[in-house]
Amino acid sequence: MYWQKLLNSFITLCIMIFSSSTTYAGESQWELGAGLAVLDIPFYPGASQSKTYLLPIPHVFYRSEKLEIDNGLEATFLKTQRTRLNLSADFAVPVNSKDSDAREGMPDLDLAIQVGPSLEVTLAGGRFKPSHLRLELPVRAAITTDFRSAENVGWVFEPRLTYETRRPHKTGFAYLLSAGLRFSDKELHQYYYGVEQAFVTTERTRFNASSGYSGLFIDYIANWRTDNLVFFALLRYQNLAGAAFEDSPLVEQNDYLIIGAGITWLFARNH
Repeated sequence: MYWQKLLNSFITLCIMIFSSSTTYAGESQWELGAGLAVLDIPFYPGASQSKTYLLPIPHVFYRSEKLEIDNGLEATFLKTQRTRLNLSADFAVPVNSKDSDAREGMPDLDLAIQVGPSLEVTLAGGRFKPSHLRLELPVRAAITTDFRSAENVGWVFEPRLTYETRRPHKTGFAYLLSAGLRFSDKELHQYYYGVEQAFVTTERTRFNASSGYSGLFIDYIANWRTDNLVFFALLRYQNLAGAAFEDSPLVEQNDYLIIGAGITWLFARNH
């Protein structure tokens, strides 16, 4: 189906954001590749059910002074010695409520794309040094779409600390460890966790969400690169204890994992 192809393309973009594979700064560089990834994602944060995606992964890398296409698109709007203002993106998969025990009989959840600016502050090391400790402050608008129309359903703020290592050469091991908190407005919480009176059942009580804390998360992304191959794995843990929507009947568990792995073959480059 058309929407499924577009969904796969966006999930692919986000996997590319997750699985970094670059080394150091220099003149403009580019490379092309292709691969395959598998990713297991819960229907939504707090859901007890998940879906596994097997996806083709295009690899497009370009770096110049103002633009990076490196495991996703990163445009730098402002840069000083210790700060950068970048573009930040994330996503949430669509959910057919017929497939979800908790949401059975409720409206489906559309694909949600989050996009917005992120202020990055270097605390130690540097972006293209062997290691980099930074504070990231992304603010993103959440937009849902069924590919016929789109709707803004709220905002997300995700302050985080990120520690990233770089390969000293083009080959070898690198990883990224990030931990942070998520805060969202009432509209976004209501979209995922609100239960209107029309959808109340004997097992699903009415619930009106409020704005505030949305949970904590820890990301670990690792990759090993040879001359022509990149092997990568990613893990995200999220805990919803104390979240503003924790008492919603749609929250079936307070913690969950997103896991993924894949391989990319690099077949062309200028460096």
